[in-house]
Amino acid sequence: MTHWDGLTSLSSSGHPERILILGATNRIQHIDEAILRRMPKKFPVSLPTSSQRRRILKLVLRDTKIDDENFDLDTIVNITAGLSGSDLKEACRDAAMVPVRELIREKRRRGEKMRGVKGEDVRGLRTGDFFPEQKRRGSGIGDDDEGGRGRKESGSLDGDEGEKDGAFLDSREEITGPS
Repeated sequence: MTHWDGLTSLSSSGHPERILILGATNRIQHIDEAILRRMPKKFPVSLPTSSQRRRILKLVLRDTKIDDENFDLDTIVNITAGLSGSDLKEACRDAAMVPVRELIREKRRRGEKMRGVKGEDVRGLRTGDFFPEQKRRGSGIGDDDEGGRGRKESGSLDGDEGEKDGAFLDSREEITGPS
């Protein structure tokens, strides 16, 4: 921060050049006031709409093994209201690890030694693999007890369909999907 004051740069011809500093965050309320004063322009980017979340989820999960009978994209689109694109990617990554962890636990329980995990041994992704901590909280979503991520902390209105950034945890508790 102290190096920003009077920051200049010269081109090869000795003329001053402009310096552009660009930052992006989902949590602007956690940024130091001094930095915000030096970055006066703010360009809000809204959270993805339900159709955009659907496209993001399809893109991120395109190469993921899916359990077609136990996977409902509509439910996942609904429970992910209020998540950013980055949060959706992380939620997909976490969900994809649930079947792998199940396989590892099962093999350990049987006393089998493991040198690795083969893709064909891992079951497909299910709706309940997303945000499985919901089962512990009694919402009916999830069929595993591993923790999940992707929670937003701010309380600003953003997105579509009246979605409130930060309030999706409350609304998600009311949604029950296949388990």
